[in-house]
Amino acid sequence: MTIETERPTFRGVVCLHCQAPIPVPAIVGSLQGASDGTESSQRKSQVFNLRCPSCHKEKPYRTREIVDVEGTAETAMTPGRPAPGRWYPQDGITRAAKA
Repeated sequence: MTIETERPTFRGVVCLHCQAPIPVPAIVGSLQGASDGTESSQRKSQVFNLRCPSCHKEKPYRTREIVDVEGTAETAMTPGRPAPGRWYPQDGITRAAKA
């Protein structure tokens, strides 16, 4: 008696730098699925840019490089708010002491 569990999959590409799977946006995945098998898609290369959530490097990928990847999609972590570049008060520049 075996119980088969369905493994989650997502559409993605493999990072050219770190080989981690990168999920593709739904709009790109739908374009690739709709153009499969047509002669015009063989001649026309569709390219899109993606940033890897693991190594944070961005590269161009072709729609024909999209594959089904097992597992859950790792979401990109948004960077925190940058620290302010000024160390002096916002109302004016500090004054130097007179000698």
